[in-house]
Amino acid sequence: MEEILDSLRKIINRWVTTESLLTSDANVGDAIVNVVKSNRFSVGDEIIITDGNEYEYPLMVISKPDDVSIELDRAVSHGPWRVSKQCKVAKSIRGRLVQGIYIGDPPVIPRYPAIVVNGRSKSSEWATLETTIESYEVDISCYIQDDTQEDGYRSLLYLAKTIETGLKRNLFPLVGERSHTDVVVGIAKRDTIIQVDSTDGMTANQFILVEDRFKAEDVRIHEIIDDTHIRLKTGIVNQYSLEYDPRVIIVDRFLHNTWPKSIDFGFVSKDTLLKAAKINWKGEELEVQGPIGWKDTPRT
Repeated sequence: MEEILDSLRKIINRWVTTESLLTSDANVGDAIVNVVKSNRFSVGDEIIITDGNEYEYPLMVISKPDDVSIELDRAVSHGPWRVSKQCKVAKSIRGRLVQGIYIGDPPVIPRYPAIVVNGRSKSSEWATLETTIESYEVDISCYIQDDTQEDGYRSLLYLAKTIETGLKRNLFPLVGERSHTDVVVGIAKRDTIIQVDSTDGMTANQFILVEDRFKAEDVRIHEIIDDTHIRLKTGIVNQYSLEYDPRVIIVDRFLHNTWPKSIDFGFVSKDTLLKAAKINWKGEELEVQGPIGWKDTPRT
């Protein structure tokens, strides 16, 4: 369960704290800003531009002309926002940034909005004579301070929807990464041969993950060509440039049939009255138990 909670927290963190540095100054009057990558921002997202001390809000994404630019619903009015000052675009919850994502349910949370990821249950049943289906359920709770009725409630709805979207976009969460190796030559779309730092630990027909800082895809190995090259069964869908640190991950565990199946809304008290939403997430994993029989001596 612990690795699953860590994996879910990583997914949630990527989606609710999405940010990307500016690659050119955003000046007063600019309605399009250029960023390192825009792929985790969606049309309708509320964002801020900030240098870490000051920020400009409200802004909304109305289109993404390409994967390195964002069109805003209005022109920048408080610039210039300088690349030299590490200015960035960040997803916000109606002007607020998520202050923490916790595993377990702490009795006191210092700042809000906050998110808590808490294991709810684990069950197991036989699938075949040698395999079982391990089922997991996790509660993901969102907390917003109950300031003004409508603003707080809308903020809660937006935060819950953002998390739900991220979970739906990651139906095969990465759990229990065994090892990884760096990609040493950039990968183009439809490439079937990948050059890596080392093919140690890889075998034919093995499931692997190719990822960089912004995207990922799962593929299977067709053959190990040599110590640094592998051939895939199918071509790569995305392009992976070395500037975004691509790598190949050998997957140790594979979750399937995952889904955020329900959301409950209400109130909760944690030293103050909070608006709350609880997302119930479930996932299943096929686990090989090996040949049946005595594995532990019955002698005491």
